[in-house]
Amino acid sequence: MCDSAPAAAKAGWYPTPVHGSERYWDGVRWTEMFRQAQVGRPRPIGEGVTSAAST
Repeated sequence: MCDSAPAAAKAGWYPTPVHGSERYWDGVRWTEMFRQAQVGRPRPIGEGVTSAAST
């Protein structure tokens, strides 16, 4: 058994299940900020994206 917590993902834009959309992770939790996916740059796989609604 390990006593240390897993490292959190870096803050940044991560892809959502909705094609062409990204959501901002602030390093602690998902924000309500969405944007159209940026073309031409690699994107990390975002885990924990549960909402496809945009504001």
